[in-house]
Order: sequence, then C-alpha cells, then structure tokens
Amino acid sequence: MSIHIYIATTQGLVAVQNITVIDDEDISSVVSINGTSTIANISSSYHNFVKKGVGIIQQMFGACSYRVDISQRIDQGNSWQVGIYAAHLAHSKKVLGKGQVRENDTVICATGEVNTTNLQVLAVAQVAIKLELAKEQLKQWTALGADVHFLLPQANQHDIHAHSSVQLITHLQQVAELIPNAGASVTQASVPSRGTWYTKPSYLGALAIVAVILAAMLLLIPQPAPQFEIALAVQPIVNIPAGSKVSLLSKQKTDQGCAHDTSVVSTAPDNTDFAPLRLSGLCSLYLATHQATLTVLLVAQDARTVLPLENSNLGWKIPLPNNRLTDRSYVLVTFKQILSEEKIALLRRYRQDMPKIKQQNQQWLKNWLTKQALVHHLYQHTLLID
Repeated sequence: MSIHIYIATTQGLVAVQNITVIDDEDISSVVSINGTSTIANISSSYHNFVKKGVGIIQQMFGACSYRVDISQRIDQGNSWQVGIYAAHLAHSKKVLGKGQVRENDTVICATGEVNTTNLQVLAVAQVAIKLELAKEQLKQWTALGADVHFLLPQANQHDIHAHSSVQLITHLQQVAELIPNAGASVTQASVPSRGTWYTKPSYLGALAIVAVILAAMLLLIPQPAPQFEIALAVQPIVNIPAGSKVSLLSKQKTDQGCAHDTSVVSTAPDNTDFAPLRLSGLCSLYLATHQATLTVLLVAQDARTVLPLENSNLGWKIPLPNNRLTDRSYVLVTFKQILSEEKIALLRRYRQDMPKIKQQNQQWLKNWLTKQALVHHLYQHTLLID
C-alpha cells in the first residue's frame, strides 16, 4: 500500500512525486517541477520550512536539506505546508507514493499553514475553490477503492459545505495518525513546545486517569526483566556470524548499469573504521551486521543529520548523498536494542544544538551514548567525491 500526498491549490491538486535527501549544509532545500531543473517559486519558503530555527522538517526527519518533486507549479503562499509535512512523514515511513493511485492506496489531499512553534494548523484562503477543483478527482479515487482524505484547517470550517472526504484538523498530530506507524511521530521531543491539542470527548480524560492508576498498580507486581522483542525488527538475510567483522556491501556501477549481485567492498579491521569509497562507483551501499543488531543510526560528521537506517534483505541500507560538493564523512552506530523515536529525537536535538557542525571528533557522540546507557558500536566511513 502506498500513501499519495496531494496539495490542494487554486489551480487544482498538485502531487508530491518524490523526496530526495540532499543532506549538505551548503545546498539549499529545493522544490522542483516534475523532476526537472525548473524550480517552483515556493523553494525559498520551503528551505525555511526545513531549516532548524524557523522550520520543522530538519528537526523532525534528520537531514539538513531535501529536494521535493511536485507535479505542477505552486507559486505563492504557505498553504502547501501541511501537505509537504505529510509527504515527509510518509517518506520517512517508506510509504510515499508517486501520485499514481491504485485500489487500497491512501490519498491525502491537504491545504493548511503550520505554526512551526506549536505545530498548530492555521487557516488559509480560498478553500472552497480548492475543494471544488478537487471534488471530481476525490470521487474517482473513492470509486477506485482508495481511502481518501481531504485535510482542511478547523478554522476554515465555515468556508465550505459538508463533504464526506473533508477532515477538519487543528494540529499536525492528526495528520500523523493517518500514516501507518506514525501516530507517535509528533512528540514533545520533536518540538520545543506544543499548543493546545485538538478537543476530544471528556470521558477519554477519565479513562486516561483510570489507565494511569492501573499502570501504577501493575508496577507493584514483580515482573521479569524486560526483553527486547526481536520480532519487531526485520532481520537481513546477509548476516555476519558471531566473531566475524562487520562489513560494507555494495552494488557497483558497470557499463551495463548497476550490478545485480552485491560484493564486500570494505570491512572494519579494528571494528572502528571502514576504508573510504568513491561515491561515483556506487549504486547502493549496505551495512552487514551481526544478527542481534536491531537499530543502526547514521550520524553525519559534517552536518546535523541523524538518520535511522532501513533494514532490508541485503543489510542496513546507507543512503547515498546527492549533489555533494565535498566528501561525506559519517558514523554508523549499531545497537542490540530497538531505539524509540523519542530517543532518536533526543540525539537529533543534541546534535542540532551543538555550536560547531563540522566536527570530526566522535567523542561528543560517545559521551552522549554513554550518558544514555546505550550499548553500541561505532564505525566511521567516508564517501569520496571525485
């Protein structure tokens, strides 16, 4: 199942086709049209929406810059912000579609500006026109068997008539709840403060109090030592036997394209460093680890990036940077436990608050991990730019 994100505009629905991590402090985030070099007029506003300080995307999703491809121009305003946030969230969960809707897919159409201090959704203009232009397409997707949502700021509820697809929202948490495994993605650790949550029926508050009391009572009952649930993590097929060295595996570029088979291109002889690799020769790169590894984080040494890696049948996939001007140095941190999104967000905020970005010394990372009582291994690597 894919989740397709559309931005509702006064010119019709605009699909978010793709998001690419650029992850270079020297390159601004950008919005391009249909995958071409044509830049949308909202690019500078999107760059601000990403950057730490005034924006939220870097702080929530880890990379310092991105490229977003959209299907048509968006020239002005900030009503694209809710849709772009939804697209980043779907991208982080590996479910972002390209706008080609099929049966059983989810479609989220959105208009709304975001208060980047408390994540409240703000009113926007001309919502009646946006909904009218989207109406026929919403019907077609519903008839196709897709799960269709049209997200509208609560403050605009008086601007439209009742519509089955419309969902009124006041906070980004309500957007996250539409994306699988993302309901807890908007956390206190992600933002410095949060405004009033959207209103829920009062009986839920009473149920919450009862739940807290029951939880406190259960704490009095002796419990066995907690165990991490290995089944929650998809284990890679390429595992390293106990006692063997952790390795980098790659798909190499050839004259015929990308190689079908992976090859071991680097091992960590002292369990600390990998040999540098040239980025131009790589199609994809994976970290092959011991089977007990449940989380791997990529921590950039020349940017404020902290990214959890995806576990595939080839290993932990290392994203290859795009449009890099300089070599990319980073650290891979492996854990024998599943790190919560809250814990990753804490590390991300700690990294972002550091005064110096281009810091090659790993000691700050070691100190933080030790303070958090996290058992880990560090592996340093560099991708060389020709």
